[in-house]
Amino acid sequence: MLWWSQENISHCCKRYDWMKIKRISRRKFMKSGLAWIAGTATSLGSIGKAASDKEIAAVSRTSIKSLRAIPTTCQQCPAGCGIIAYLDGERLVQILGNPNHPNNRGGICAKGIAGINLVNDPERLLHPFKRAGARGSGAWTRITWDEAYSTLSHNIREMLEEDRVSEFVIDKGQDDSLFDRFLAALGAPRIIDRNALKNLNRSVAALSMVGAPALLEDIEKSRTVLNFGANPFSNHDFFIGFARRLVLARIEKGAKLVTFDVRMSETAAKSDAWYPLKAGTDGIVALAMAKVIVDKGLADSDFIDKKTDITLSDLNRLLTPYSPESAERESGIKASDIERLAVEFATRKPSVAIFGGGITDHQNGTHNARCVSLLNWIAGNLEKDGGLFFPQHSTAQQIIEQQSPPLPPGLRNTIRGIPDLDKTNIPIDTYFAYLSNPAYSEPDCQSTTRFLKDENAVPFLVVMDTHMTETANLADLILPASTFLEGWGLSNAPPLDGIPILNLRQPVVSLMSVAKALRSPAFDVGKLLEPSFQPMGESVEIGNMSLELARRIGGRLSQELPFKNTSDYVAKQISSLSGSGIQEGLEILKKKGFWMDPTSEKRTVSSFHDTKETKKTLQVRIRSSSLEQKSASPLPVYKTIESHKHTDRNEFILTTFKSNLMGSGTANSKWAREILHENRLWISTKVAKQLGIKNNDRVRVTSPVGSLRAKVLTTSRIHPDSVALAEGLGHTAVGNVARGKRFKSKDRDTSLIWWSQKGNGVNPMEIIEAKYDPVGGGLGLKDTVVRIEKLSGGQTE
Repeated sequence: MLWWSQENISHCCKRYDWMKIKRISRRKFMKSGLAWIAGTATSLGSIGKAASDKEIAAVSRTSIKSLRAIPTTCQQCPAGCGIIAYLDGERLVQILGNPNHPNNRGGICAKGIAGINLVNDPERLLHPFKRAGARGSGAWTRITWDEAYSTLSHNIREMLEEDRVSEFVIDKGQDDSLFDRFLAALGAPRIIDRNALKNLNRSVAALSMVGAPALLEDIEKSRTVLNFGANPFSNHDFFIGFARRLVLARIEKGAKLVTFDVRMSETAAKSDAWYPLKAGTDGIVALAMAKVIVDKGLADSDFIDKKTDITLSDLNRLLTPYSPESAERESGIKASDIERLAVEFATRKPSVAIFGGGITDHQNGTHNARCVSLLNWIAGNLEKDGGLFFPQHSTAQQIIEQQSPPLPPGLRNTIRGIPDLDKTNIPIDTYFAYLSNPAYSEPDCQSTTRFLKDENAVPFLVVMDTHMTETANLADLILPASTFLEGWGLSNAPPLDGIPILNLRQPVVSLMSVAKALRSPAFDVGKLLEPSFQPMGESVEIGNMSLELARRIGGRLSQELPFKNTSDYVAKQISSLSGSGIQEGLEILKKKGFWMDPTSEKRTVSSFHDTKETKKTLQVRIRSSSLEQKSASPLPVYKTIESHKHTDRNEFILTTFKSNLMGSGTANSKWAREILHENRLWISTKVAKQLGIKNNDRVRVTSPVGSLRAKVLTTSRIHPDSVALAEGLGHTAVGNVARGKRFKSKDRDTSLIWWSQKGNGVNPMEIIEAKYDPVGGGLGLKDTVVRIEKLSGGQTE
């Protein structure tokens, strides 16, 4: 039944009459309604600010016995939310948000909740294997960890002795400080850092203007938010923490949210206004707004004069070509709307302009980001409440960073992905992929599969993962990785409220009995009364694997990693922080799951009468010498993407998007896949009609690198020049759940997979070209032009 039925309409009319009788204003009703929507739609928890030291105890719903509550940190996405794991005896039964954590304040998303599925998945990889047949044949032999360590340590020792460490390629899908320390000690392996690459264009843009890879938006205090291509209500680096603050701004500040996006995302749907613009044209819209602000004398001249390297007259010259009319011709957004929104942004303060992958995942992504950032500088939105702030770092964070040295600097060791390896013919001895699945996630992934399958290109392929992924199927050696709920770690959480946070990740499964703990080789007699945990099966933490390899290789490696295990590593890091405010040490972290630096004052608003040192720190470089050295424009400019100038009505710009149910840790999640198991191709209803395509028809989508078949969703919620596909589906490996196949296992739910006949969707990476932004170096994932062809007998439902 539709939620908005006639019965509900009548009910709401009655509710309005009741409001008049009770003298409840529409604003109060909307405040409570928005809070309810946000809490249910994005799992934000209680909307109010978190109170300190809330109770985290719970009882079993079946036995009424108390549950063991263990605070830890989620790693299903980069947000690092605080969570509470609840155990009934030895069994993990629930994951909830930590109500005391300052960022997510008790909120948790679907991916975090689905962490239970990741741990308890009957299809998890739990033992090491080596290839027994041709690469990719699926023939395996189970081996011991001792054999795996011997093989890998021998390869690494040879590369060290022969000064060939650069032939060791590391493909990192998730960060781990102890693993990074191991890689730094090795010297100069080549690194594919997936988390860094995802935001490469954004980081280059920020570094070129403020000298930091990212700034934090004080979104909770904003009154006007211009959103260019971000989707914080579904997918964001600080997801729940950021989304709930945006909701609070809407409720408490009456903040206006305006979204520019090629499709109606979850955030666009909850905005005051959504403007569907042509893909990749956000930069010219932002520059046209900047021109309106400057022309009308609404720019913050004091900020521009004292905090930037440019004058108002320079800005006038820069912005002369970017009239609202020229932006309308390029983007499709009306000039009158651009002018009105620009005035609102400059006058309805505090205001902030935010952006996401919708503008940076293009070949002009770096300049798009610089153009939107220019709006913030013209409005003076740096180090002001409701604007942008530099992230603060505590003394504790600095000590930990010193103990865990960064990876070797220099672009020569940084690889942008397998297409880089393929094109540059970089020699490879060993390719090690950790929680990374390039055979599925790289653009033009069929070419990636062919490259990894070629034993001349990749002589030895090692994959460490939780599941038998598409990349693991091609490996010579497969190692079972523990999940984020089975290991130790420290990480710096984004200081969304201005106070640095140190997160602890501690094991919550599997709880061992006393007898089993006594038999464990890692048992510590001094901790007899403490609960003991061990990863399931023979899975191993990446940090413990790094320590064992260092011990076997010996020399400088073993000296620079003098730890027994990951628990010892975390304990020694904490003990070194005794002079940094963590007087209680590791025990308080175990009880709370995080630590806030009491020596760090909450951020304060800077005035324009700062010292010369502060003034220099807060300097905004609108003219970038670093970009000029790359032969790129040193000033924010708009560049049209040549491939988007197509005239054929049957050609479309393919955009992809992420659901909050999608992630590497949820690919085989039974809960996530039951909710979302197919991804139809979004296409404009009007354009579809012109092409003779109806809703649910099957079409062939063809790009220069391949084709796929998809079912169509005709909708008015997308720009007519674009089509869209959700990422994260269409797996050919990982597990039966990911492939939409019913099967029998110890989990009875796996025999109840009802969507088998619907399939498991398609993988858009099969047809996306590997294009790059020449300025920032990041991928232009949203620039592939495709053709649509209706298949015979297309309509299936």
